[in-house]
Amino acid sequence: MLALLSKPTRPAVDWDRLSRRILDESAQACWVLDRELVIVGANPALCALLGYRTGDLVGTHLLAYVAEDSRSVLERQAAIRGLTPHRSYEVTLIRSDGTPLRAIFNDSRLDGEDGGTAPGFCIFVTDITRHVEEEAQRALRVDQLADAVARMNRFLGQICQELKDPLSAILGATQMISSDVASPGSAADGAPGHGTAQLGAYAALCSDAGRQMMRTIENLSLWSRLQLNQVPFDLRSYELGGLLQDVLEELEPRARARDILIVNRIVATPVLGDLSALSTVLKHLVENAVRFSPSGSMVMLSAAPADGRVVVRVQDNGLGIPEERQAHLFRIDPHHAAPGADGEVGSGLGLLICKALVDRMGGGIRVFSKPGGGTAVTVTLNQGVRTGL
Repeated sequence: MLALLSKPTRPAVDWDRLSRRILDESAQACWVLDRELVIVGANPALCALLGYRTGDLVGTHLLAYVAEDSRSVLERQAAIRGLTPHRSYEVTLIRSDGTPLRAIFNDSRLDGEDGGTAPGFCIFVTDITRHVEEEAQRALRVDQLADAVARMNRFLGQICQELKDPLSAILGATQMISSDVASPGSAADGAPGHGTAQLGAYAALCSDAGRQMMRTIENLSLWSRLQLNQVPFDLRSYELGGLLQDVLEELEPRARARDILIVNRIVATPVLGDLSALSTVLKHLVENAVRFSPSGSMVMLSAAPADGRVVVRVQDNGLGIPEERQAHLFRIDPHHAAPGADGEVGSGLGLLICKALVDRMGGGIRVFSKPGGGTAVTVTLNQGVRTGL
C-alpha cells in the first residue's frame, strides 16, 4: 500500500545525449549552451547561417556572436531563465564576415537530472533579416508616399489660388459692367464715349485674367502629361534663332508695354531637340525674365558652344532670387514663386516644366542669381547639325 502511495522517481536526463539529439534531429538552426552561455553544440544549419564550419563555435561564448546593442537583451533573458522556461525575443547576431543578422531566439530551458537545476538550454534561431529589411523599405516607401501626397496637396492649393485670383478679377469686372449698364445716368453725363471706354477697360481686364487662367491650365496639363510620360518627343536639329523669333513676336507686346528691351544675340545656332519642347522652354524662360524685370531694363539672350553642346543663357536685371530659395526652384513641394515686377504671382510650374522637357532632350538647366543682381538661367542642349540653308 505504501508502495502505491510513494512518489514516483523521475528518470535521469542524460544531458549530452539530449543536446546531441536536439542538434541532430533539428533542421532549424539551433545551438545548445550551458548556464554560462558557453556553446556546447551547434548544428550545421546554424553554422551555415553564421558562416562558420561545423565545430568552430563549440567552446566559445555566445556573446562573441551577438551585436553590442543586443547583449543586454540576452543577459536579461538569461537572468530570468529560471522563472520562464520558454521565451522568444529578438536579437542581432554578427556573421563571420561582419554583417549583421536579425534573428528571433526561441529559448528553451533543458532540465537536469531528477528535475534539478537546469544544466543549460537550447536556442532555435530564425533568420528575420530579410523581413526586417522589407519592413524598413516598406516604412520608407510609406513615408515617401505621405511626403509626396503632402507636397502635392500644397501644390494643388497654390494652383487653386492662382486660378482663383484671375477669376476674381473677371467676376469683379463683370459686376462693374453690370453696375454701369444698370446706372440710369450713365448715358446723360455729357461725356460721349466715357461708358464705352470703361467697358473697354473691363474687357481688357477680363482678357488678361482669362489668358492667365488659360496659361495656368495649359501648364498644369502639360506637367501632368510629363509625369505620366505621355508627351511624345521627336528629336531633330533646329535653328535656335528661328525658334526664338516666333517666341519674341508673341512676347514683344508685353515687353514693349513695360518698356523692357529684349536683346537677342542668338543666330544660326543648331540644337538637337523636340520642336514643341524647345518652343515651350524658350517661351517660359523669356516670359519669366520679362515678368521679373523692372520697367526700362533689358533682357539678354545669348548662346555659346561648349564641349560639343550649346549653352543658352537668358539674363534679366530683376531683383534676383535669395540663395535659400534657389535650391527649391525645381521642386514641387515648397511655394517658392515670387511676385513679378507687376505684382503677378506664378506657381513656379514653368521652371518645373522646363526642367522636365530639357531632361527629356538630354540637356540640363541651371539658375544663377543673387539678390539685387538679376537672374541668369542657362539651358544646355546637344548641338544639332547645320543644314546649310
